[in-house]
Amino acid sequence: MLTLYIVVAWLVGICYGFVLISSAAGQNDINLFQPGESSVFQLHSTVLLNEKGDSLKNVGFFITGDVIVNSVWGADNDRILKLELRSPQLHIRSRKAPSPDGFIQHSSKLETLSLNPFYVVWRSGKIDKILLPKGEPPSLTNLKKGIAGLFQFQFLDVETNETDASGLCQTNYRSIDANRFEKIKTNCVSSDLPFRKTKDAILDTIITSSRHVTYELDPRLDRIKAIYAKETHQMFLAAKEDLGSLIEADQILTHTKTEKTKIIRGPSLEAVLELISGGHTQESLLTEKEEIVNEEVKTFPNVVNDNRENLTPKNLGGLSSARAFLRLLEAARKATRDEISKVLGSKKNQKILSQIYDVLGFVQTQDSHATVMKKLHFDREDHLDLSERYLWALSMSSHPNPEVLKDLLDRYRKNDNFPEKVKDTLLLSIASMACATTAGNPQERKIIRNVEEIIVNGLNYAKNENRHIFLRALKNLKSKTTIPLLLKIIKTGTPKEAVLAFKALKSMNPKLWDKEVLKSARLAFLQLDQKYDSSSRTLAIDMLLESKPSDDVLRDLVYYLKTNDSSFEVKQYVIQRLQMFAEEDENFNSRLLTLIKSDPRLNNYEVLSPKGLSTALKRNFLKSPSTNGSLLTIQEIFGGIVKRGVVNVMMDKNGKNKEMFSLGIFAGGLNSFVGGESEGDDETATAGMELTILDTQIRPFVFFTGQSELMGHVWSGTASERTTAFQSLILLQDHLEFLRLGPGFVAELNLKGAMSFDLSGNIEISIWSRTADSVVEKSAGIVTNGLIIIDTYFVRSQIEFSASVEPKLNIKSDIDFSGGTNLCMRVTQPDSVFRHNIFKIERIPGSKHKMRIAKYKKVLVPGTTYSLNRKNDEMCSVMLS
Repeated sequence: MLTLYIVVAWLVGICYGFVLISSAAGQNDINLFQPGESSVFQLHSTVLLNEKGDSLKNVGFFITGDVIVNSVWGADNDRILKLELRSPQLHIRSRKAPSPDGFIQHSSKLETLSLNPFYVVWRSGKIDKILLPKGEPPSLTNLKKGIAGLFQFQFLDVETNETDASGLCQTNYRSIDANRFEKIKTNCVSSDLPFRKTKDAILDTIITSSRHVTYELDPRLDRIKAIYAKETHQMFLAAKEDLGSLIEADQILTHTKTEKTKIIRGPSLEAVLELISGGHTQESLLTEKEEIVNEEVKTFPNVVNDNRENLTPKNLGGLSSARAFLRLLEAARKATRDEISKVLGSKKNQKILSQIYDVLGFVQTQDSHATVMKKLHFDREDHLDLSERYLWALSMSSHPNPEVLKDLLDRYRKNDNFPEKVKDTLLLSIASMACATTAGNPQERKIIRNVEEIIVNGLNYAKNENRHIFLRALKNLKSKTTIPLLLKIIKTGTPKEAVLAFKALKSMNPKLWDKEVLKSARLAFLQLDQKYDSSSRTLAIDMLLESKPSDDVLRDLVYYLKTNDSSFEVKQYVIQRLQMFAEEDENFNSRLLTLIKSDPRLNNYEVLSPKGLSTALKRNFLKSPSTNGSLLTIQEIFGGIVKRGVVNVMMDKNGKNKEMFSLGIFAGGLNSFVGGESEGDDETATAGMELTILDTQIRPFVFFTGQSELMGHVWSGTASERTTAFQSLILLQDHLEFLRLGPGFVAELNLKGAMSFDLSGNIEISIWSRTADSVVEKSAGIVTNGLIIIDTYFVRSQIEFSASVEPKLNIKSDIDFSGGTNLCMRVTQPDSVFRHNIFKIERIPGSKHKMRIAKYKKVLVPGTTYSLNRKNDEMCSVMLS
């Protein structure tokens, strides 16, 4: 009986608390802020900036003072509250401060501000408007709005949308006990502030936020005892979650006393507002972003002068040029047309013009593009290299400007006298920009449709090899509506066209591969309807495996190994890809083993060890809790020569993968040169390289076309010299966000990542010793800078982190075709160093106070040589012994 009594009493107590708080929200029963009542609160408002993780050395400040809340008018559930902030005082971090908190009081411009009273209209707990004295600086009005927002609340457990100093938020109210309740704010939006976000999930910058406010009333529910507001915001890289910074903000209002105050007489709320509105502006609780003039900011020409040496071609592929790129990017986004024109016209900048055009291609403001188009002429041969550099940068931007895209599309339509390389690059760039453009309004959707129409019409009217560039453009466009056209080309086009069509399909999201696409891939792989080029077959195999194949499809792949198909390199490719997928997926491995063991005709050495040299493997070069990095190598061999070679740098996160870079080597018609078999009697000797960066394919670089051009390189030795094939400055991450904080401050969150890239190589061919040796070197300097800054009239706090690494990848191939063909491939990654630096800075404008905390980390990333497969290792041992 006693137990039952205790349970009932507990339930009644809980319900009683809820009823008490709920009843206070009744239409005629609001007891708070009774007219003529004045409440005095102590304010303690804190903002701290720190690195992500555990660190005691943060920077920041807190403000103390008194807040007086005078209820000067009331009727029913409506109130007009007169608020005053008295004696605000700034406290800042200092090495001279006593332990444990490390703060000291410091004079600032906050003390010089005129602290006039302000008013809020409080209606059943919601603040309709705030009346602020005219002419006050944004720092002060924001601070007042942050204080006023604490008095906006609901008693009932409800979910609603509210606007306050945090923005427009989804707000949830929850009772805690008899005299306490909680407000939780989520999904706060500030659509009026600048916002820029990297669209790719793996390259993205993640912002997480938590906002809680706890209200404590006195037992009679007629007075607020205390308000505790706490919020935390984190900014970090999706690819490396330990790289980031955080903001912690607290507001505490503690009731100290209650007094009497004068009331304003008036028949209605509107009449009283009319009476007190003189000298005031009526606003919402939404805070404003301050425009602080920073005298240290340099102009674009000055930043170029400071970084000219770092941007020279010899420094590309290293960290100094990547850092300089980020400095130039910020300055160029704010530059005027005259400043940009001055930089492009300066004789001192002629050796770094390509890098300047890289920067302007990612800037894409109206001023930058208009200025570039006056200086750069696509129809001039001597502007070819600069034109391509600008177009490449435009095509790799994650935030294409629709107006720039429209201008380029018009230029492509109207001009037929562009050099072929420029025209091809222009088309590929337009396709990539259209793919990255978000069709947010009818104008943008129209531009994207026009781009697709131009490419498809060009493909339909083009003849022979002129069709190839349009198929490559379809690969960059990645449009679902072009799938039927690509399937038709696979079936009716030339072997080369079918390969390009398969590449276009493979570049799309696998979710777009419907039954017809996978049916076409199966037909091509098994050659059930016609004979296909081996590259089409291997691409089809990739698509079948990446589409999470059914048991029937997997059975087709495995049982193909028993067939009499003479293309033993395709068989070897199937084996390699099956092994690679089995290593990554235990379920796939189990299914594969079950199939093989179920048939003795499959489970034997002859079937599972074809004599081909083709290779497909995946090797990890980065393992972290957030993201893995891997190297995907595919070498399709035909007649002892690499017909299609691919080296992909991949990033994997939560089952999603992102192809960062893809280096492709292609060759054809060389088999007779090394004494091997030929796929076609009419195949022209050719070799070249394809580069895809951030899903954007660059125009292929053709080394030679035809036997005579090949022999010219052999006799002259020009190919044996180290040659730069591709250089570029690339923007990897680009995030800008202004975050409204509850205490009334606006934080700038800015994260940018850049890469300086260099691709070089050489090949030595000897017709006497019948050997060919080639080296491809990929060098990159990768820098990520993250910044959180709170900049006000009276205090400035910021935290900045910088992460950098200089990875390299070398691919060496040695071929000996003096007797039987031997091929040795080596993929090596030299040692590199990962650096992570953190800087925390605090300043008080108008004073000498400046505190700077620096932290440096350095981690050695060991180099490695990747083992390709047993057969390759054996041949390397023979050739290098």
